[in-house]
Amino acid sequence: MVLVVTNRRDLTADWLILELERRGAGYVRFNTEDYPASTSLTWELDGPTTLSIGGAEHRLEPPLAIWYRRPLPPRLGDGLPGDAAEWAAGEAEAALTGVWRTRDAVWVNHPDANDRAGSKPEQLRTAARLGLDVPRSVVTDDPEAVRRLAAEVGGELVCKPLRSGHLSIDGEEGLFFTSRLTSLDGELDALGPEPYLFQELVPKLYDVRVTVIGEETFATRIESQSEQDARIDWRRVDAGRLEHRVEALPPEIAERCVALVRHYGLRFGAIDFAREPSGRYRFFELNPNGQWAWVEQFTGAPMRSCLADLLLQGDAALA
Repeated sequence: MVLVVTNRRDLTADWLILELERRGAGYVRFNTEDYPASTSLTWELDGPTTLSIGGAEHRLEPPLAIWYRRPLPPRLGDGLPGDAAEWAAGEAEAALTGVWRTRDAVWVNHPDANDRAGSKPEQLRTAARLGLDVPRSVVTDDPEAVRRLAAEVGGELVCKPLRSGHLSIDGEEGLFFTSRLTSLDGELDALGPEPYLFQELVPKLYDVRVTVIGEETFATRIESQSEQDARIDWRRVDAGRLEHRVEALPPEIAERCVALVRHYGLRFGAIDFAREPSGRYRFFELNPNGQWAWVEQFTGAPMRSCLADLLLQGDAALA
């Protein structure tokens, strides 16, 4: 059985599930925001772990493959006051974490592995040690450290969030994209006291998204320099405005991408590079749970089939 751990609005999960259904494969979709309000979970020390969804009971026992996709925090529904609801949601989250840590399964990916791999300083250091070309980088809340980096690289810098680009200010949802710093004095004053990741500005010929699934790599060239707003961060514009095509990644870069993903115990990872006019591939980041369906839809790269193979073959291997 394949357990898909995600949320109700996850279109990428829908995309993979269509392939599982086409193959006649058994799967269960668990939208975590429905727990524990409308789903039930039972873990026993010396017995089975069961998940009840819509009146159907599913045993989370081998053979089992788990695609840990985009879960949301548990929701209790209405009826509890604020403090009690917060405490109860924390208990529900602890129950899920405990279950995940006790499941023998083929994980894509285990949440603990995702958490470790998601640390920007950790992944930058590991990527450099594996031979990938990493821009000069500083994590700091000290403006003087930023000025020193700018002087050392002899050029402009970019600023990035460390954990998430999604933020809410005064009830308004927003996105913090990678941003170019052109005038340090004024822009540093506007950032606030929290730390950020600062890097040298990399000249780009185009961007490259490398998706690693098992031992396979799927590299995609994204013509980010064709749109003014996409030149620093291509996510600022609708992906449909940018040409996407399959990139012939040098074998040594592909091998290092697989090694980086494997280093964290992952079976999936989305890695972002820039290709410089000189031909260098510059590593930006590893997203252990990155989006990929849009790339397949634009390029035809068989990522969905590869991921389904990984889950189903791993499921069978545990039988």
